[in-house]
Amino acid sequence: MRSLDQMSKYNTNCPIYIKQVPSSTNGVFWVSFENHPQLKKTRANIYGRCLPCITNLFEQLKTGSTTIDLGNAYHCWKITTVLDSLDTCFELLEKVSAHPFDGCLLGKLGNGRPAANTRVVVFHTQNEEQRERIRQIVGLCLSDMKINTKPVISRACEVLYAPLFGDWRKWQPTSPILYPQRIEKHIAYLKKVLYQSAL
Repeated sequence: MRSLDQMSKYNTNCPIYIKQVPSSTNGVFWVSFENHPQLKKTRANIYGRCLPCITNLFEQLKTGSTTIDLGNAYHCWKITTVLDSLDTCFELLEKVSAHPFDGCLLGKLGNGRPAANTRVVVFHTQNEEQRERIRQIVGLCLSDMKINTKPVISRACEVLYAPLFGDWRKWQPTSPILYPQRIEKHIAYLKKVLYQSAL
């Protein structure tokens, strides 16, 4: 494993800085990374995009709307790669950092499923051109590492939107709820997420 200090010492075209890795990496955990040493954009997104996005969905559901304005979620892209270990995640980021990139490069690495043996690297962007550039860079790096997998594109936070709207490829800026029977449970889930974010 490599710490933030170790990663930041690499003399690359696009250095990537990693937030503190937890002492235990068993179970669910996420660690942010960015090509800014203070993870400036990552921190700004938490209150500038992520929480407003969750609140937007929560408030519309509470009013009884069955067609939802997705807002920022519709322009939120993720480029995800599943890898065999945390060390392989670090290796991928090192290789990615050697490629020129125009703009903010940020994301997270870790594990979202308690029983999973794999780890993932997720890049975030709100720009389709940058999305394709990141996918290209990650694909080249995986090939160089002799890893037979490809980065996967998705839209918004799956856990927040897919249970109600299904496959992201079929979403529109204003999308109908496909599974209304899940609304009540989902409102409770979003309320819990918003409460925890306020702590």
